[in-house]
This record gives sequence, C-alpha cells and structure tokens, in this order.
Amino acid sequence: MFYIGVSHYYAMGEGVTIYVASGSEESVQESIPEYFHQGLTILTPSEWLKAAAGDCENEYYQSDEEVLKAYLPVLWKQIEERALERGCYLDFFMKHHFNYA
Repeated sequence: MFYIGVSHYYAMGEGVTIYVASGSEESVQESIPEYFHQGLTILTPSEWLKAAAGDCENEYYQSDEEVLKAYLPVLWKQIEERALERGCYLDFFMKHHFNYA
C-alpha cells in the first residue's frame, strides 16, 4: 500500500515547518523525525481526497489536507493524480520551512 504522510509544526511568530514523505506506512514514519510524529497524518491518495471532501473520521485530516493544498499545490496535484490511478508511485521526502518574518 502506498501512503503519503504529512506533519506540520507552527512556530509562534516564526512560520511553519512541513515534513512530507511517501512509501509504506513504516517508511513514512522512519523518514519523518520522531518529534513530528504526534501530528503525523499518514493516508493513501484516495484517503487524502476523502479528507478534502470532508468525508473523513478525523477532523485533523482535513486540516492537514488544507495545509498541503495551500503550501504545496504541486504535490496536491500529484496526490489527485495518484488517487485517480494515473501517473506512478514515487518515493519522496521533503522538509520545507516557511518563515513569516
């Protein structure tokens, strides 16, 4: 099963740090530092689209989906493509920090 995991942390007045990884559930957890596991959401591409539609059990999933769409729109487009069975599975890891200052 192919998963995409996202964790983000808002630092007061500093910005937001986002970690994104793909692969198996285990490889996603290994890629993202343990400190960020508390806020880690690991979903399949189809589950990400359900979160975007508001059809999810956990309210945080929709919040994480909104973060992806706002800060990483190209990645969000890839999630949509994978959910529709187009494209290919790519393993990736990314850390990005947005500074508000």
